[in-house]
Amino acid sequence: MYTVLVGNNIPDECREYFEKKGDRVILLPPFVRLQKGVSTHADMLLFYDGKRLLMHREYYASNKELFDSVGVEIITTDEPIREEYPNDILFNAVLTKDKVLYSKTEYTSAYIKNLSREQAAVKQGYTACSTCRVTDNAFITTDIGLYRAYTKDGIDCLLVGKEDIVLEGYGCGFIGGATAVDRENVYFFGDVTKHSDYEKIKSFIEKYGKKIVRLGSFKLTDIGGAIIIYNNINN
Repeated sequence: MYTVLVGNNIPDECREYFEKKGDRVILLPPFVRLQKGVSTHADMLLFYDGKRLLMHREYYASNKELFDSVGVEIITTDEPIREEYPNDILFNAVLTKDKVLYSKTEYTSAYIKNLSREQAAVKQGYTACSTCRVTDNAFITTDIGLYRAYTKDGIDCLLVGKEDIVLEGYGCGFIGGATAVDRENVYFFGDVTKHSDYEKIKSFIEKYGKKIVRLGSFKLTDIGGAIIIYNNINN
């Protein structure tokens, strides 16, 4: 059984899938310091390093009982976060297993930067939003700059289009925000077969021994992804 941290905007059919297979789903409430359209997005609210969950102190204080029930150590920060970009990307970063950090580093939490041994500054501030981590060394992204940075550093990366991903209130969404990954599966919030690059996506994921799970018949939708925690199973 996993614990799935996901925005409270998750469609019912997606939430019910996780619950029916025995996972515990924790719905993330909105944070007043973020824009309404992304205020419940896990990739905007939280950073999980595999052991500890980082979030803003104000957000934790408003939802203390909820987060204390997760079962992992909670770290909080008072670093400023505001709704306008790029002041909203405090936790929006990708840290590899080798401790290389990809983010718009000047706006990244000091806690996250201190976890890294090397920092690869990129132009895309929504780094986590833009990245689906199939494995520790295989990513899918919709951003050409991230694609170049990842491949330069030896990460196997697939570049796909973003036009087929919906984000309410915005022109398009991000692949990371439309997916979630555990040890066996890559979950898509919506019907990934409707994406123009579906065959490439399918081949890439299968190459790494994982399965695609479509959570819904609607168009692929960015809901901020999900953080899946393995604290209830043997690691």
